[in-house]
Amino acid sequence: MIKAVISRYYFTKIVLCLLLTFLFHIFHDRNVYPDTNKFEGEVLKYNIGFWLFKKVGTATFKCEKDGEALVVTIDAQTSGFLDKIIHRHNIYRTTMIIDDITNRLKPTNSYEKKVKRKKERIMVVDYDYINNICNYKTWRRGVVHKEGSLKLDPEGCDDMISVTYNFRNEIYGEVKEGSSFNITTVYKDKSPNFSANVRSAEDSDELSKWQDIIPDIEYVVDIALAPELLDSKEGKLIVLLTEDLIPVGYVAKDVIGFGDLYGVLDREIK
Repeated sequence: MIKAVISRYYFTKIVLCLLLTFLFHIFHDRNVYPDTNKFEGEVLKYNIGFWLFKKVGTATFKCEKDGEALVVTIDAQTSGFLDKIIHRHNIYRTTMIIDDITNRLKPTNSYEKKVKRKKERIMVVDYDYINNICNYKTWRRGVVHKEGSLKLDPEGCDDMISVTYNFRNEIYGEVKEGSSFNITTVYKDKSPNFSANVRSAEDSDELSKWQDIIPDIEYVVDIALAPELLDSKEGKLIVLLTEDLIPVGYVAKDVIGFGDLYGVLDREIK
């Protein structure tokens, strides 16, 4: 009887070891745990232009560690002669935590400030994953304009910043020629979809326009967003990526008051 108990003990131990090994290979092969640390300390600085003007503004993407969270801040503003005429200054900031199971970056709080000449609009969104809702509040000219709550999708909703970094980290799937993504996002009182289609740069008309300006373009990504996110007519965005999925350029189509607004990576700091 003792031998039988020992035999069952070792049999159970062997089965558990085999099961753990099997699960490890599944997780490893499916790339469930990609590296989010690669974004920490990353700073991407872009020159913004439109029509014949190569630099009418700048945009800086900065990713910083804050305890266990990652904070990404986008600071975009006009400069030079255009700044004196129309003055725009937009700030977007999202604080994210890492999901223990999928390694997805989940937003916990987002802040948006838009300044147009002397007009100022602010929006703050707080994510409550216990009750599966997000609460938002907007201000105009320092006065509360609107507030409310939005039910989150059971599979999780991201804002545009967390979508961007999860996409680059291939949380939604491998980024390659022909891949497509349709992701539910959160923006104020809406749940718009983030749709992206990936093309090879070699088969894209955009390559001929940019290859002399931006080197190492590997992919061209056609993205559809909520139009109000870009202040554009249709919310169309084209992003140019390297093989390492670093966004080296973008074109926001039909932005109101500008037409096609483009950004070119000026500096990458790590």
